[in-house]
This record gives sequence, structure tokens and C-alpha cells, in this order.
Amino acid sequence: MGLRKHKFSLKYKIAFTFMLLVLIVMATVTYFFTIRELGLRVDQMEERMERLANNIASIRSVETDDWSIYQTVIDNQIRLNRELVYIAILDENENIKAHALNVDWVDLGTDTELTTARQAAVIRRLMEGQIAEESQRDFASKSVNIMMSGRDSGTVRVGFSLVDLNNDMLENLYRNLRLGLIFLILAILMSLFLSDRIIKPLQKLTKAMLKIPAGDLDSEIHIESNDEIGEMAETFNFVVHGLREKKVIENFSRDLGTNMDLKTVCRMIRDQITTALQADTGILLLRDQDKEFDFHLIDVDHDESSTESPLVCDEELLKTLLDDPIHVIPLRKLKEVENFYTTLKTRFKLTDSAVLVPMMMQDACLGLFILQRKEDITENEKYFLRTLIQQGMMAIENALLLEEQAEKERLKRELEIARTMQQSLLPIQMPQIKNVDLHGCCLPAAEIGGDYFDFFELENGKLGIVIADVTGKGASAAFYMAVVKGLMLSLSRSQHSPAQLLSELNRRLWNQMDRKIFITMIYCILDPEKRRFIFSRAGHNGLMVKTADKEDVYCLSPRGIGLGLESGPIFDDTIEEEEIQLNKGDRILLFTDGAFETRNCDADEFGESRLMEIFTVSEGMNAAGYNSRILESISAFSEQSEPHDDITLITLKIL
Repeated sequence: MGLRKHKFSLKYKIAFTFMLLVLIVMATVTYFFTIRELGLRVDQMEERMERLANNIASIRSVETDDWSIYQTVIDNQIRLNRELVYIAILDENENIKAHALNVDWVDLGTDTELTTARQAAVIRRLMEGQIAEESQRDFASKSVNIMMSGRDSGTVRVGFSLVDLNNDMLENLYRNLRLGLIFLILAILMSLFLSDRIIKPLQKLTKAMLKIPAGDLDSEIHIESNDEIGEMAETFNFVVHGLREKKVIENFSRDLGTNMDLKTVCRMIRDQITTALQADTGILLLRDQDKEFDFHLIDVDHDESSTESPLVCDEELLKTLLDDPIHVIPLRKLKEVENFYTTLKTRFKLTDSAVLVPMMMQDACLGLFILQRKEDITENEKYFLRTLIQQGMMAIENALLLEEQAEKERLKRELEIARTMQQSLLPIQMPQIKNVDLHGCCLPAAEIGGDYFDFFELENGKLGIVIADVTGKGASAAFYMAVVKGLMLSLSRSQHSPAQLLSELNRRLWNQMDRKIFITMIYCILDPEKRRFIFSRAGHNGLMVKTADKEDVYCLSPRGIGLGLESGPIFDDTIEEEEIQLNKGDRILLFTDGAFETRNCDADEFGESRLMEIFTVSEGMNAAGYNSRILESISAFSEQSEPHDDITLITLKIL
């Protein structure tokens, strides 16, 4: 069994570190200033006592039997040195010849005055170590030989007390313990204070980071700290801000790509940019197609454009607007152009904090966008605003192209070319595969779309199946269909994974496609022998599956974004691959959006639910029959009106 991992809070780790540091410091102080100091003092005491014994031993300079010459000296030493317990002069036979005893250090359990003989007996007992066990650490002695004419004539024995030194050590130890306890409490309090200062910001940062995977990109944190934690908070806010801008740009581009009406596009540009920059007001003006320097307010909230007089910009003013590196001009910088400056402020009730952004497309100024908010716009926000404006201008240009009457004839000619090109790209006959019934068809619309389907014979008897839809109409859509077909013919031979093929196809298309166009696609690989069906989806509609053992139809839509929307990293991280194990009687339907977006006279859509219902109830037919039944139902629903988009179907049935 593995050991369970315990989580220790950083707060307790900091507190433990402080406590350990205090303990180490106090132990060091105690050793150097108490225990070591005591050892030094004991050594000094022993040295002093040894010198004293040497001095006494040197008194007897001539050989004589008179030992009394020591008595006066040792009596004086006893009186002068409180630490002395006894001094004894012994002859060569260890007989005490002279002695002195400090009775203050001797406790005999009686108050009787000691005679000289009894003192000698006490000293003898002390020399023999007859001391109470608890007093032994407080007593020490030194012995020095008395040398006469090179001969050992006796011994000087000095006994002394260490009580005072030991008491000093105990007092110092207790004092250090008290100080250590005080410092330990202070260290704990300080560690808790400091850990709160560190941990609380980290907890705020962690809590904010956990919200990001859930899609909450509004979780900025504010930490007033001029250290690494403050830098982490600023970095986190910068990253979140970048992710939020990226998400806004993606949503903005997607929403604009689904609308071609000029007023709808302008309303989306105004509202989404104003919201994204947290501004109070957003104003959009478009240039008059016939007058280069006249800009009209687009009244996106009503059916008609504003009837107010146009805002006139002369050539010099436009040059001033375009001279700025990122084309985001604060209104206060235009004070020199007095008429223009005054007109803007009075007509739109602007302040000097407003910014003016020329809307550029292919070196031409097609409009002006004015943003008004209380705070000045930052440098990073300028680039963000410029990016959104560029995205918006592509959508506006597309909308303007559709509204221009002069383009209708060009579109008509393109439709004829595109229709021929589109039909030439589709397969002439269906592949014949054992135990698999397969049929694909494309019903072209009045306006040529970009629907495309095809089949590719692969190694080991496998079959590649593709269905795609190019955004846009006309020759450009047909051109990109041709490009895709050529690339698919090449890649299907080398790529054995649908996801890898789509990733490589996206990388190649990125360098060739107009940024206003993208392609949705499903690519599948069918293994008839093993009845395996593997596919990936690049932003296309999901496919429908009807199994023989179940009544209901279900849809499969693995993740994936359209081709040509992004250079590669995001596409590669998003694309998924899914596998279906098929059985006899199972059916699969692949289709383009024209199959369910067809409308009737009441503007009601045919819808995926009707498509699913027809695919469910159509039993006993072959693949071509299923497709015919679906097209008949769509035609009946639309009341024989021309479809506005191509309808492409591929049906596969396991026999």
C-alpha cells in the first residue's frame, strides 16, 4: 500500500521555519554564552587553584620537619578565597601536617564547633571523595607535589567549590529559556502575520485561476504589492485580458461571418465594440460611395440612414488620421481642425477623451468609428480596438458588395462560371463497394454555393469520403472548391487519419485563402471489411447515424473549427476524431446546411428535426432512395421554390 500524501499549508510551513530558526538561534546563544562560558570559567578556576597550590608548595624552600610554616599562609588563603573549601599539606606518607577548612561549605548535620582534629578528619573524608552524590558536581580539587632538592617531600591539596559557577549557569539557562519562549511566541505571531500577507494573495490568485477553465474570463485580481506576488497578479491579469480579447475577437468574427445585411453588420460592430471596450457610446459613420470626403452616420436602430448633413473630412484631415501608427486618434489632438472638432463635439456630445478610428480597407478609408468613454484608452486597448475595427470592416465590405447594384451583373456572370466549375468537381459515378450501399448527390441552388462532396479510393480497400461547404457564393466559392479537391487528391494518399488530413489541409489553405472565407468539412475513412467508420469534423454540420437495432437517429458532432480560420495551433488543439463500429443495416447521413435551412413561403426553415424524422422512417430503401426521399420532402416543404443554397447529401448503408 502506498503512503498517503498529506497536504501541509504554507502558513504552517512558514510558522515551523520561524520556530526552528528561533530554536537554533537560542540553542546557539545558550551554548556560546552559557554552557561554553561556564566551561571557560571552570577552566579558569582550576588554573587559579593550581597556581595557588603551586605557590603554597613553593613556600618550603629548605628541608625541615617544621610543617607549621604553611599554616599561616593557608589560613589566609581560606579567608581570602571564598571558593576554597580546604587546603591540606601532606607529607610523603600522605599524613596531614597542616590544614585549613572553610566550614561555610561543610554541612555535618551538627552545630558543634569543629576542633582541629575533627577538621583534619573532615578534610580527609573530602579528599577521599566522601561527599553527598548531589554535591559532587559542585566540588573539585587540585593537587601539587612539594619538591625539595629534587625529591618529592609531600603534597599540597586544594579543594574548591563550583556552586557559584553552577548557580550562575542555571540562572542563565532559565533566563535563556524565558527569552526563548518570548522570542518563540513573537516568531509564531510574526510568521502568521507574514504568511497571511503571502498566502491570502496566493489564495486569491488560485481562486481566480480556477475560474478560467470554466470559461470565466472576468476574474481579474487586484493585489497592492510591489514584490513578486504583485508581479504574478499583474501577469495573471495580462493573460486573462489577452484571453478575454481573443474570445471577443473569435465571437465577433463568427457573428459577423453569419450576417451579410449592412445594417445588421453595422449594429453588431457598434454594439460589440462598445461593449468590449466598456465604452459609453459608439458611433459608426460610412463614407459616401460617390463623395470621397463625406461620411454619413449609419442609424443602425432605424430602417433609414440618418438624414443629417454628412461629416466632411478634407484630404489633409484624413492624412492626419492615417499618420498615426495604429490609427486611433484622441479627439483632443484634432483641436487644430476647428470646424471638424467642433462639429463632432456638438453633434455627438463628445468629450476630449473620445477616440476617432479610421476604418481602413486596402489603403482606403471606408468609414469612421468614434468611441466615447470616461477613461482614456490605453495603448493595449488601442491595438485591440484596431483589430476589432479591421474585423468589422471586412464584414462591412462584404455587405456593401452585396448591396451595390453594379455588382449584380458581375455576380451573374460568376454564377454561370461557378455552376459549371462546381458540377465538374463532383464525382461522376458512385464507388462500388462490397456490402456497402453508397450514394451522394448535390442539388445546386439558383445562386451557386460552395458545396462539395467526393470519394477517394485508399489502400487496403478503404474509402475516403468528404463533404464540404465553402462560405460565400459564385466563382470564388467554386475556385476554392477546386483548390480543395486538388489538395484532397494529394493528401488522401498520404494521410491515414481524418484529423491529421484536416490539420494539414488547414495549414495549406491558410496561405492561399482570403481571410473573409472559410470552409467547413467532414472527412471520413470507411473500412468495409472491418465495418469501421472514422471521421473528423472541421466546423461542418454533424452527421446522422441510424442503427438497425434502434429506432432513433442520433447525431455525432466531434469538436473542430472551420478550415482557413486560423493558421494551425488552435485548429490542431480543437480537432477531434471519432470512430463508429457499424453493423448490418446501419445507415449514416452526411449533409450540408442547405438541407435544413430551406425555407417555405412563411419563412419557416425545414430544420434538422424534419431531416432526422425522414431519415428515421425511410425503411427498406437503398442509399439513392433515401437521398431522393429527403430531396422530395424538402421540395414539397419549400413549395417548389428555388433553394437559396446548395443541398448536398451522402447516404451510406451497410448491407
